[in-house]
Amino acid sequence: MRFAICLISFGTAMLMAQQAARFGAQIPVQTEFLAKVQEVTADGTSGMPHWASDSKRMLIVSGAKDACRQAYWIDLATKERKLASLGKGSVRSAAPLVKGKIWIFDSTQDAGEACAPTALGTVPGDFNIFVNDEKGKMRRLAGATGYDAELDVSASEKLIVYTSQGSGDLEIWTMEWDGMNKKQLTHSPGYDGEPNFSNDGKRIVFRSRRARTLEAQKQEKALLAAGKSDSQPSEIFVMDRKGTDEKQITSFGCAVMHPVWAPDNRRILFSANLPTCVGSKFELFMVNLDGSGLVQLTKGSKMAGQPSFSPDGKYLAFVRDGNVYTADWMAPAPPPDSLSPLSKP
Repeated sequence: MRFAICLISFGTAMLMAQQAARFGAQIPVQTEFLAKVQEVTADGTSGMPHWASDSKRMLIVSGAKDACRQAYWIDLATKERKLASLGKGSVRSAAPLVKGKIWIFDSTQDAGEACAPTALGTVPGDFNIFVNDEKGKMRRLAGATGYDAELDVSASEKLIVYTSQGSGDLEIWTMEWDGMNKKQLTHSPGYDGEPNFSNDGKRIVFRSRRARTLEAQKQEKALLAAGKSDSQPSEIFVMDRKGTDEKQITSFGCAVMHPVWAPDNRRILFSANLPTCVGSKFELFMVNLDGSGLVQLTKGSKMAGQPSFSPDGKYLAFVRDGNVYTADWMAPAPPPDSLSPLSKP
C-alpha cells in the first residue's frame, strides 16, 4: 500500500514537472494590470458579473446559504440588490439588453422550486433562456429539449450566443434578441460552451472539449442522458459570428473556464488551473490570439475567474473566492509582432 501511494505521489510530481516545463520556468505574473481593486459583494456566493451599458450597475448571479442561485441587479455605488429572475429554480448566467431595461437569463424555473446542481460538468436539461423587463413581463426565448444556458449578448444587442443541447450535443448557437432565427454554429461532438462575443461583434470565443473518438462520443452521449458532460480539460477556440473560420488558440491540457475577449479584441482572458493542470486552484490569465504572451493576472486565489469588461473597456469585473470585484484595466497593448493574422482587427 505504501509503495502504491509512493507511485501515485511520484506520478503526480512528474506530471506537475512536465506541465511546468511546458509553460517555462514561470508564467509571468502581471497583477499590476488590475489597479484599484474593489470588492463589490461580500457574501461568498456571487459570480458571473455582466455590466450594464452605463457601467453603474451589473447583473450578477448569487445564492444565499441553502437558497438557489438567482440573477440580481446590483448598484455599484450603493451595493443595493434587486431580483432580476423569478426566484424559482436556479440561474447560471444573465446579461442586460437595451440599457438595462430588458435582460436575459437562463433558469430552471419552469421545472419548479428545486435548485439545479452546481457542480462543474452538470448540464441539467431543465435550463431554458428567458427575457425579462422592468415591468416584469417575462417569457421564454429558448426551450429546446435539453440544456440551454451559458449566454452572452453582442454589443449591438441583436444577437444572443449560448450553449444548447438542441441538436442532441452541447453546441454553440445564436438567436436574435427576441428568440427568432436560431442557428447552430459548432458541429463537433463533445462539449462546446461558455461563448463570448468580441467587442466588435464579429467573433466568438468559447471553450471546448472535443470527443474525437467513437468511444469518447459514446461516453459523452451517456453522460448527457444523465444531465452531465465531460467538459474538462478544455481548450480555447475562436470563430466568426457565423460559425466559420474556427481556430484553436490553446493546447494547455488544463481545466479552462469562462474565456472572454479583452477590449482590444486581440487577447483572451480566462480562468485555469495553470501551470500544473492539477487541483482546484484557479487564477485569472490572459493570452494573445496566436497562443503567445501568456500572463497571470491574479495571485493567491482559491478560485478566480469569470471576467467581464465594462462597455468602454476601462474596467474589469471578475470573481475571486465567491465574491465579485472590479478593477481598473491597465494592461498595455500587446506588441504587434507577437500577433498572428487572426488576431489583427
